[in-house]
Amino acid sequence: MFTGIIETVGTVTALERQGELARIEIEAPAILEGVRLGDGVAVCGACLAVTRLEPPRLSFEAVRETLERTSLGSLGPGSRVNLERAMRADGRLDGHIVQGHVDATGTVRALERQRSDVRFVVETGEAFAEELVPKGSVAIDGVSLKVVDVT
Repeated sequence: MFTGIIETVGTVTALERQGELARIEIEAPAILEGVRLGDGVAVCGACLAVTRLEPPRLSFEAVRETLERTSLGSLGPGSRVNLERAMRADGRLDGHIVQGHVDATGTVRALERQRSDVRFVVETGEAFAEELVPKGSVAIDGVSLKVVDVT
């Protein structure tokens, strides 16, 4: 489980595809403390298990379905990714409960900034949109956000 509060932004240093699997290496010195092999880390909102630790880098593997259902399939060296370690059961819960399972993808169709407020319109499939409610929460690239309206 995650909170949707991004801890840091990492940089993809390598992405190697081997058939239906991709090995992703990310430079992320800010979140290395306490991370162990097998731990879950949200990478752009998708929960991936740490497969290798070589400070300051973490490595992960993503299967075909993960690559197709998320933005991870379009990453390459130099890509910046939102990162969050799994939340601790005995810690404070800020943000929202985010599972790290990606239900759908969307496309940003409009973006409006008013001082510190940013509003944008995301187009997604009708079946997923029917699950959203005004004032509910949704995570986009791992960032917990409030839904203003659904049309």
